[in-house]
Amino acid sequence: MSVRIVLSELRSNFWILRGRPVFKRALHNCLPCKVARAKCDKQIEAPLPAERLTPCKPFDTTGIDFAGPVYVRGANAPKKSYIALFTCSTTRALHIELVADLTTDTFLMALQRFVGRRRLPHTTYTDNATTFQDANKELIALWNSLSSTNAQQFYAENGIRWKFIVPRAAWWGGWWERLVGDH
Repeated sequence: MSVRIVLSELRSNFWILRGRPVFKRALHNCLPCKVARAKCDKQIEAPLPAERLTPCKPFDTTGIDFAGPVYVRGANAPKKSYIALFTCSTTRALHIELVADLTTDTFLMALQRFVGRRRLPHTTYTDNATTFQDANKELIALWNSLSSTNAQQFYAENGIRWKFIVPRAAWWGGWWERLVGDH
């Protein structure tokens, strides 16, 4: 509300001496008026990585994370299991695998099922969990142990490039970490 409108309303019944500076000061110090006059600042957002923007086939760039534990009904008692989430960076598609535990072997079997169902991703993003670190080491050891030049050439052309986010910086993997949420 402006000072002129307030003064004209009051002057219809009262005459206040030096009313303009008094009302200007009151409106200037009024918190709801300050909030109403405030202008929204524009945040400059960081550019998205090229893997998130470049059109490609689904699951070419994949983020992987674990959720859980979830309890699965067993023969005798509920059994603790986990969910492996494979997230596509461009289409936001989701592939879910149920794994029995967080060991490297069970993760590699889940990765093998994922590749068999979807396709071999070119780039895989994960956090720095020991399961992912060990799986990366095992895949590198498997790569180095291949003796056939045809097989080496195939994996060189179609190999998985594994990228880890900075340790203790989960917000770097926000596009796949947010699907897990708080449990």
